[in-house]
Amino acid sequence: MAGTNQSSGIGTEIRTRTRIRGSKLSGCRLFGWIGVLSLVLGSMPWVGCSPADPGGRSAEAGPQTVTPGPVLHFIHDWVPEPEHGGYYAAHLRGLWREEGVSVEVHVGGPNSEIEKRVALDPFGLGIVRGDAVFVAVERGLPVIAVNAYFQHDPQGIMVREDSPVRGFADLENRDIAMQIGASWLLYLQKKYDLKRVRVRPVTGNVANFVKDPQWITQAYPTSEPYYALKEGIRSRVLQLSESGFDPYRVIIANRQLVEKHPELVARFSRGAYRGWQEYYRDPRPVHDHLLKISPTMEEAGMRFSYAAMRRLRLAEGDPARGESLGAVDPERWHSLGAILKDLGVIGSVPPVESVVSTAFTPRALGIDPVLPPPFWTESSDRGGIPAHSPR
Repeated sequence: MAGTNQSSGIGTEIRTRTRIRGSKLSGCRLFGWIGVLSLVLGSMPWVGCSPADPGGRSAEAGPQTVTPGPVLHFIHDWVPEPEHGGYYAAHLRGLWREEGVSVEVHVGGPNSEIEKRVALDPFGLGIVRGDAVFVAVERGLPVIAVNAYFQHDPQGIMVREDSPVRGFADLENRDIAMQIGASWLLYLQKKYDLKRVRVRPVTGNVANFVKDPQWITQAYPTSEPYYALKEGIRSRVLQLSESGFDPYRVIIANRQLVEKHPELVARFSRGAYRGWQEYYRDPRPVHDHLLKISPTMEEAGMRFSYAAMRRLRLAEGDPARGESLGAVDPERWHSLGAILKDLGVIGSVPPVESVVSTAFTPRALGIDPVLPPPFWTESSDRGGIPAHSPR
């Protein structure tokens, strides 16, 4: 998110988190990584909570006892932000410790290659998009999805509010700033017969979007619209999940970890699910923590992200479709595999059980997946920026 520069206009104030998310397979982001990484890693004790790092506790978390045994290494896909709120709540409230597991949280970044890192780490876990799991498995990487982080990946395409682009078919003969080679563009091109879509490099900020009324860019509805709105530009986001390309956003684990230590994956998952429930119940402790550890965060932007996640039901999904926090639908995974094969992204559709496990969903672990009502909601009179707490 924005830096500390308080100036208005196009500059540091609107350098934002344009989503070229995750690893090489699922994407990466470009904004200010070197400075952010050095700052976060310089304060790494707040994320490390292992026997090797007994001092790794946040002041907000209170006293915690060290759990003996292996330490799980969890890589999230970018700088600490509200989209990781449940995991920071699990850490700050000591929920993983209560479940009897030690977890170190590691920060991702450009070209993190999360799938490869998890594959090389017997105690590794990380966040990727569902289609990346199929690619990793076909490449022989020993990874498997163990739960759904979001029921629907937030990736979308952002246009100006008054843009003539009302749907995906309207992208014909237009430029899109996006990750080169993304599976979702191949899908859109085939489904909507887009023969003249030109790909521009993603700049990592909304400056071009603010300056150029014709600029179209990939974006997360939880982030980029906020920064554009700060500069007076209202936007719309076409959600890729509504096009038919609808992968989960997931946590993958090293297959050896799942096979040899399923109890550790179960404990990690229980703590993570409880963390999301606590974060959604009251996000303020996590946001206070994020302000301390990530220079890209700001209070209003985090409130915007929280409200957008709740409005879009990213974590809980649509109960009418059988979706809920952490739920996994094998048929939906099979359908995604068929789409990727049809696009030539993978050569064949592997058995679903080789790509995703259903053993670590909340219901399988005896956890009620229901989330609390939103703490903040969007206020239409402020263009979608949350204006108040219900308290």
